[in-house]
Amino acid sequence: MKDKIKQAIKTYNKIAKIYSEHTENILMQYQLSKFSSLLSGKKILDAGCASGRDAAYFFEDGFDVVGVDISESMIKLAKKKIKKAKFKVMDFRKMSFKDKSFDGIWSMASLVHIDRSQISKVLKEFFRVLSSKGILYISVKEGNGDEEIRQVKYENEPRHFFYFKKDEFEKYLTDAGFSVLTSEVSELESGTKWLEIFAKKN
Repeated sequence: MKDKIKQAIKTYNKIAKIYSEHTENILMQYQLSKFSSLLSGKKILDAGCASGRDAAYFFEDGFDVVGVDISESMIKLAKKKIKKAKFKVMDFRKMSFKDKSFDGIWSMASLVHIDRSQISKVLKEFFRVLSSKGILYISVKEGNGDEEIRQVKYENEPRHFFYFKKDEFEKYLTDAGFSVLTSEVSELESGTKWLEIFAKKN
């Protein structure tokens, strides 16, 4: 498990700029707007913010957003992009934030490299830093098992992905103390199915 995370950090530190360029214009407008509309406050944690694409949207929309990512290179890019927002290098399996610090947590494709044995730990941490009735958005790749992928556009650097089924991930959430608001499988990019879940802290 540790090797998979270390591998992800190494890969994203190396391909940060390329990854940012490839994903910069992929804006999930519907999901971002829906998430924003469900919040009861202004404090958002962008967990796994990469180079800050979604954090920029929230910031420009008037939210108090903090972005965290385990890749130092990604955080450096995010800080250059949005100079007035807050970004920190942090492992969201163990965060330094106080309890109930955020009204919402945005986790767009940031759990795809987390082994399923660690998902409960992450969700409990999300639950801890969310305020009462806080909102959580999560997207993970839908499917079974896990695999290593190398893509030419990312210089064939290795990335290990974990896939989750709808019922499986919903159970992780309810076990961690969340109520699932909506849960659906969608094809956000050609040939790749994503499981998208909006949940609320009980």
